[in-house]
Amino acid sequence: MSTNAINQNKMEVEVVKNEEVKLSTGTKISYGLGDLASQFVWTFIGSYLLLFYTDVVGLAPAVVAVLMLVSRIWDGINDPMLGILADRTKSKHGRFRPYILYGTPFLAIFSVLVFTAPSFGGNTIAQIAWATFTYIMLGMLYTVVNLPYGSLGAVMTKDPEERQAVSSYRMVGKQLGGVTLSFISMPIILFFSQSDQPTAYGFTMTALIFASLAVPLFYLVFFKCKEVVTPINPNKVPVKQSLKMIVSSKPLMCIFFIMLLTMTAFFGRMGTVIYYYMYVVQRMELVAIFMPLPFIATAIGIILFSRFATKVGKKNMLYISYSSALASLVFLYFVDFSNIPLLLVGTFWYGLSLFGFPILIAMVPDAIDHMEHKKGIRVDGAANAAISLSTKFGSAISGSGALVLLAVFGYVANTEQTAEAINGINMVVNLMPALLFGLAMIIVKFYGLTEQRATEVRLSLAKKRIQSGNIVS
Repeated sequence: MSTNAINQNKMEVEVVKNEEVKLSTGTKISYGLGDLASQFVWTFIGSYLLLFYTDVVGLAPAVVAVLMLVSRIWDGINDPMLGILADRTKSKHGRFRPYILYGTPFLAIFSVLVFTAPSFGGNTIAQIAWATFTYIMLGMLYTVVNLPYGSLGAVMTKDPEERQAVSSYRMVGKQLGGVTLSFISMPIILFFSQSDQPTAYGFTMTALIFASLAVPLFYLVFFKCKEVVTPINPNKVPVKQSLKMIVSSKPLMCIFFIMLLTMTAFFGRMGTVIYYYMYVVQRMELVAIFMPLPFIATAIGIILFSRFATKVGKKNMLYISYSSALASLVFLYFVDFSNIPLLLVGTFWYGLSLFGFPILIAMVPDAIDHMEHKKGIRVDGAANAAISLSTKFGSAISGSGALVLLAVFGYVANTEQTAEAINGINMVVNLMPALLFGLAMIIVKFYGLTEQRATEVRLSLAKKRIQSGNIVS
């Protein structure tokens, strides 16, 4: 082998090592805290905005339903466009970090404004217009900040173990946010309401507190998490080509549908499980234990099991995660409603099984690498926009679908439920999500990007960066 060839090989090895440099624990924690910040905004919105609109503002449920539908339709247009715009962004801060820097203050402002209730002199049309404006603006601003935040995880490192770790820290931050909000949201709302019933002022002040906490956490992400992976081809990608690449990527489309099914299962159960505790178990005093338990268990599961993904394989770990979730939900369906210890065991088992969520997220950068390897173009933003859409669609489908099913089974609010309704609630909360996890396992089978193939793709991309001179120092 010639001296030039030897030097070239050494250079390639050095580039690969540079790209796969280990991230500091502080960087990983900072990135994970970004999802904690997201929970302070979006999970609080998802948990309490419907109650605020109907019981505090006084909007009709049908009006709120239309508002939510319009928002989801707009997300279908807005999210991909923002992702494509981020891919085309060039700045001294990179492609994604500028959106976190400049978008965070506006996100904080509208996360408070959405929980304000101007009377407009009793003009209902004006109240609806205000709710529509603030909610849609909030959704857009959340996309402006959260989509680049999610995309950032794919460009902080090329090391597969570090990518897995980054995703795990993110999901721990998410679970920490869920647990925290489960415990403190309503007590804070009632404290500022100065009543045993929530008021507009109570909601506004609580939203203000959470927004104030979210801002420094997002800025911690901006300052600590750097973009080190740059596209081989730095030229702007036509919009049509970006969308075509996303749709034609088999690995990414598999992730999209897996995410859609699992998020529909997750959000569907989370949004209806309160009916299960109220009308089936009939132990409302235990809600404070049952509700945060899955979040705690998921955080434990992520810490214990996610690290095995690079050794066992991401696909195999997803099989284990989803089959365990399926089994736990079937177990909960058949457990006697009065057997609280077994219900607690099943609930903890279910939460523990959800360790697959960060593994699925860690598969997104692999799919993006695969697209860049085949097409010579990197579309982190557009790819993460597709995944963001699957999550939002899952949330929308689960919410409306679950309520329709409850009505079909004969559920009537604030009354003693019939045996048919009780069984229906049990099915919606446990069997339906179990079915969706089973369907997700089928889609996993078609995800063909093995760990070995992903490694080959990363090495190939590293060599192409040498040839193009597009190397991050």
